[in-house]
Amino acid sequence: MILGKAYTWVKSRCRLLLLGLALTLACAQLFVCCASFKQWRYLPANADEVVTVYVVSHGWHTGIVIPADSLGRELAFLKDVFGKTAYYEIGWGEADFYQSEGVTVGLALKAMFWINSTVVHVVSVPVSPAHAFPKSKVVGVRLSREGLSRLQQSLAASFRRPDGGKPVVLRKGLYDTSYFFSGEGHYYMTNTCNTWTARMLDSAGVPMRTLMTLSAGSVISQAEEAVERFPSP
Repeated sequence: MILGKAYTWVKSRCRLLLLGLALTLACAQLFVCCASFKQWRYLPANADEVVTVYVVSHGWHTGIVIPADSLGRELAFLKDVFGKTAYYEIGWGEADFYQSEGVTVGLALKAMFWINSTVVHVVSVPVSPAHAFPKSKVVGVRLSREGLSRLQQSLAASFRRPDGGKPVVLRKGLYDTSYFFSGEGHYYMTNTCNTWTARMLDSAGVPMRTLMTLSAGSVISQAEEAVERFPSP
């Protein structure tokens, strides 16, 4: 329940983007309807190799929740920042819009129609994702150890590391248990937070369409379909 503000925060901001997204999402929907289902990659050899991560939709924004014991070497720096916890939610987005406490139409238009710098938002989650995000859609996705390793690498690559050093903490995040980090990559109309989530899952072998996956609904529906098609190890 401590993260219940996530739903309200994202919803209030993303209302400003509806007009700009309408045409783009219509095109994306046409593309999705014509696309075929991709196949799972990096499947586990047996049940002992299965690890579960989570996809969370807060209405219009999605993120990935990874267990604290599945950070690997690539994401181990998060333990130094947050200390002991059960899970971490990791999200990526446009720097000014994501961090703003008072979003304006100008910020919303800039996020949609400009090429923008990015941030990574990380939340320490002390309880299960379903309990932490009671108003959000949560989908558990099973990965193999190889898939998890590839996800760890992709998530770690989303943090900017000046001169190959440690990721840069910018400021406190949206809640007491979160921080913003400087991000890699650029945010623009066809490369949104949801495109990023789809790309992260695809890197782990989950059959996701990374082209024109712009909405949270598209991410969730693809993740749910992938879960249904996951072969038993």
